[in-house]
Amino acid sequence: MKKIFLVVIVSITCLNYSFSQELQDGEKRWSTDKKLALNDFKIKTSDNNNQNVYSQFVISYSAKGFDFLKKNLNKNVENLFSGNASWIDTSNVKNIDKQIEFQQMQFDLAEIHARKFRQQLFLKKWKITRGFDILKKLSNKIMAEFSEQRMILIKETEGGINKEKLLEWKEKISKDLKELYEFRFENKKKIKRKK
Repeated sequence: MKKIFLVVIVSITCLNYSFSQELQDGEKRWSTDKKLALNDFKIKTSDNNNQNVYSQFVISYSAKGFDFLKKNLNKNVENLFSGNASWIDTSNVKNIDKQIEFQQMQFDLAEIHARKFRQQLFLKKWKITRGFDILKKLSNKIMAEFSEQRMILIKETEGGINKEKLLEWKEKISKDLKELYEFRFENKKKIKRKK
C-alpha cells in the first residue's frame, strides 16, 4: 500500500512539474543561444502614434511544499518574453534589427533579475516551509527592481540610440549574467552556499 501511495505521489509531482514547464503560444524562454527575432513579435503595426517596438517580459515563479528539499530552485523561476503582448513597427524596416537588438538587451536585463530571484529563493528556501508569502514578496521586489533598471537603461541609452551608453550597458549586463551563471534556468546542479 505504501508503494502505491508513493508511486501516485511521484507521478502527480512529475506531471505537475512537466505541465509548469510548457510554454504557452507566443512565449519564449530566455536563452543564451536563441535571441529575439522579428517573428517573435506577434503584433505588427505601422502606427506612428505608438512606440516603434514594445516587449512584454514576465518573471514568473512556482512553488510546491517540498521545494526546499531540492538542490536548487532554478526551474521554479522563469524569464519569459510574451510575444502576444509585444509589438513592433514593421514600416521602419531600416532600424528593425537595431530595435530587436535593444529589446534583447532588455530581455537580458530581465534575465539578470530572474537569476537574482533564483539566488534569493535558494538562500531563503527554508522559509518556504513557513508559507509561500516569501515568494510573493521576492517577486514584487524583483519586478520593481527590474522595472526601475529597465527605465534607466532606456533613458541612459536614449531608447537604444546612444552607442556609447549601449556599449556600457552591454558590458554591465554581460558581467552580471556571468556573476549569476549558476542561477540560470538550465542549471540542474547542486548550488553550494557561499560563506
